[in-house]
Amino acid sequence: MQKGGMFRRIVSSGVIAGSLTVALTAGAVSGASSTKVSHTTPSGHLRAAMGPTDHPNYMNPFSSGAYFTVTNMNDFQSYMYRPLYWVGKGADITVQYPLSLANAPVFSNNNKTVTITMKGWKFSDGTTVDANSVQFFLNLYRVMPARYAGYVPGFGIPDQVSNVTSTGNTLTMQLTDSVNPNWFLYNFLTEITPLPEAWDKISTNVPTPDNSGGNLNSGGYYSPTSNAGCANADYQSLPNGGNAAGYVTATANPCGYKVSSKYHGAYAYIYYNAIPTQDGSFDSNPMWGVVDGPWKLKSFDPTGNVVFVPNSAYSGPQKAQVQDLTLVAESDVATETAQLEAGTLTSGYVLPSQVTPAPKPGAAGTNLLSQLKGKFVVRTGGSWAFYYAYYNFNSASSGTHLPNQLYFRQAMQYGIDQVTIIKHLYNGYGIPGYGPIPTLPANAFSGGLVNHYAYSIAKGKTLLRTAGWTGTSAPLTCTKTGGCGAGVPKGTKLEISYEYTTGSPTQDATMAAEKAAWASEGIKVDLTTDTPDNVASLCTAGAGSAPTTGNPDGNGAWQICQYGGWLYAPDYYPSGELLFETGALSNPGEYSDSKMDSLIAATTTGTAKLNAKNGYAQYAMDQLPYMYQMTGTGTSELSTKLKGVLPVSPVGASLPEYLHF
Repeated sequence: MQKGGMFRRIVSSGVIAGSLTVALTAGAVSGASSTKVSHTTPSGHLRAAMGPTDHPNYMNPFSSGAYFTVTNMNDFQSYMYRPLYWVGKGADITVQYPLSLANAPVFSNNNKTVTITMKGWKFSDGTTVDANSVQFFLNLYRVMPARYAGYVPGFGIPDQVSNVTSTGNTLTMQLTDSVNPNWFLYNFLTEITPLPEAWDKISTNVPTPDNSGGNLNSGGYYSPTSNAGCANADYQSLPNGGNAAGYVTATANPCGYKVSSKYHGAYAYIYYNAIPTQDGSFDSNPMWGVVDGPWKLKSFDPTGNVVFVPNSAYSGPQKAQVQDLTLVAESDVATETAQLEAGTLTSGYVLPSQVTPAPKPGAAGTNLLSQLKGKFVVRTGGSWAFYYAYYNFNSASSGTHLPNQLYFRQAMQYGIDQVTIIKHLYNGYGIPGYGPIPTLPANAFSGGLVNHYAYSIAKGKTLLRTAGWTGTSAPLTCTKTGGCGAGVPKGTKLEISYEYTTGSPTQDATMAAEKAAWASEGIKVDLTTDTPDNVASLCTAGAGSAPTTGNPDGNGAWQICQYGGWLYAPDYYPSGELLFETGALSNPGEYSDSKMDSLIAATTTGTAKLNAKNGYAQYAMDQLPYMYQMTGTGTSELSTKLKGVLPVSPVGASLPEYLHF
């Protein structure tokens, strides 16, 4: 398994939940339907606050797990680089073909052939967003699948793609198996971002993996020497990179290869222009200026502040209508709230205690802060998402076998009083989460699913004592002859570490409440906090390996790790393979279960419709491969001066180009 992970990051603290997309998921409104609004001269300035320490740090849409986040993808990259198929507008969570770069895909040959016809929209340099632009992405994916966080071995793109051909605006994809068209469209075609020919470059002196060497020029980026030819390379002739972290080695190809410890090919050029240490060069590097979205990057500073201006060459149905869009990097909630009260922001967020309680799940109250009344409206809504913590099932790397015991995971789940926490700490702005299928927004996938672990300290205690744990206070001790499960010998203390991110008072209060509940069951939980970036690195390192003399902590030395949640975007069909499949990149805890794998596979082929009876979701709820937590619905603020506002998008479809004054 590739030691990596994938997060659609959700700041599920009861403070904000995708603060930017909650505020800026907007569109023009005309009566009961949305239409194009035309303003020939953009006017006004949008200033949107980002969540504390939740700032974009990566440009490349072909992203690895550490950068595959809501912040980078929904609130940054998609403004400039549009996906092949755009999903979501207002409350609608389906493919929006008017906003997409291609017409609806055509499935034929018993769903083993997919034909995609591009609309012929333009990049800002005048070149066409055509079939070769799509093949460029697919060719990179074939050569280095493990470098893209959406990769699941054996599923979809590229492993079920036997060949790709492109001519003009028509791309044809041949598949090895008959697939479920909805699954393939919403989990794989939606992940594709057509790439511009301007990125199809090669450098003969790209750095080694430790970033030493290379030809970083005075402009702050790695300059190309010639065209790479990856976009129009023959798909079948390219080497299949397989489930390997690095570039294809020894075999020269236009997309990526290694020679004498230096990396070459188009991906090397793109990747090394996008590494986080290059943050300061994003706005000066001309390659990132070639866009097909409604916005272009004007400035980007290392602290996270971002300014966009309209892309006058955008081919889509709605050009940007304001002079600029500034994403303001915030260090804490108090500072951001003061900016809202001072009127220097057009959108932002407040603590849930600063608004009236949610009248019902997914509905917003009103502002309690006097300076916001009448000037801002509270925004909230359900997300096509769920929030969780990972268990480390590789006991060798973290020194405990406890997560491998189902009874232990059940006791932990019994100790989370989600209903009370949402009521008292989230002020009603949250949704209980007991499995991988969200219940808000209402959907056809969640009907019939049953939660078997409603909050019950008594049931948690009974499970632990039946398993052989005794004592009067946490941590209990295993006193059962033969131990309390495989790898848990007699004499073991019931103690486990739990890493989570800082930055939210609500989250801190939530974790304190949960720790106290677990202690009342007899489990001692040692909480450790760190910055989101550091916890992300820890979580996405994978379950790792056992400690060695040279590496005393092992790789991925954690026991429970909570960094964010999973927004079903850009893979919207909740079929589970990206999360629970053995070997998936987004499964860093190394959960593996043959029945789970079989249940997932059953709805990805043919025409089977995922539901409670034939799907994996009930099994995932019962087996607890993750610790399920509540998902905050957010308390964001939007200026009452703004026009063109639609309901919050559950999939984080951020469309600030529709907003105007």
